[in-house]
Amino acid sequence: GIYRAIPHDGSLWLIYTAVPGAFYADSIVEIDLATQTARTVINLGAFEADNNPDGNEIDSNVTDIAWAADGSLLISDAGANTLYSWTADAGLAVVATWSENSVPTSVEIGEDGSVYVGFLGAGLAPGAGKIEHWSNGELVETFGGLTTVTDILLDGEDLYAVQMFLFGEQGPGPGNVVKVTAEGAEVVQGDLPAPFAIAKGGDGALYVTTGTLVMGPDITGGVYKIFQ
Repeated sequence: GIYRAIPHDGSLWLIYTAVPGAFYADSIVEIDLATQTARTVINLGAFEADNNPDGNEIDSNVTDIAWAADGSLLISDAGANTLYSWTADAGLAVVATWSENSVPTSVEIGEDGSVYVGFLGAGLAPGAGKIEHWSNGELVETFGGLTTVTDILLDGEDLYAVQMFLFGEQGPGPGNVVKVTAEGAEVVQGDLPAPFAIAKGGDGALYVTTGTLVMGPDITGGVYKIFQ
């Protein structure tokens, strides 16, 4: 079904993820809000089947999009372990790929054009999550030691990450939201039940979806508002 719904420039961009062969599986669809019509369909699943950038098994799982200043669209694909760029004229192109199965889950673009990519981490292992900072096509910084990063948010110079779950003595437990710097990760809000996506509202608060995984009978889907 629909993985994300992101408004941009008069359109609603929908990210679909589903089993192969399903309607709009592993695609991005632009819906014109004025006419309610589909204007653009970007089929990432077909590109993966034809090109397989990471050289691993054929797998596409589109996770996030962000627009660069030149109008191009950046796309993270967790299944393909690839960051793509797309324009209507040029189509899809590979920006970077991670054959070690790092699982890119999210992408943000800074005011200076820098690109930040969040990673779930190979095997969901503790500390395997990270955020990479790219500038002018070069990797300039890695924020490592994170766990199961599902989304990132760049708010001016502040970089936030959602960690879906953390590991304790009893195994995976509640996750959190952290502010990430070169010095490490500072917890902004802990004890969140399977958090996933983060956004900043016009009121300055952070909004985080929860209940991504059913890790207990009391966990249901919801949204937390975090005051800063």
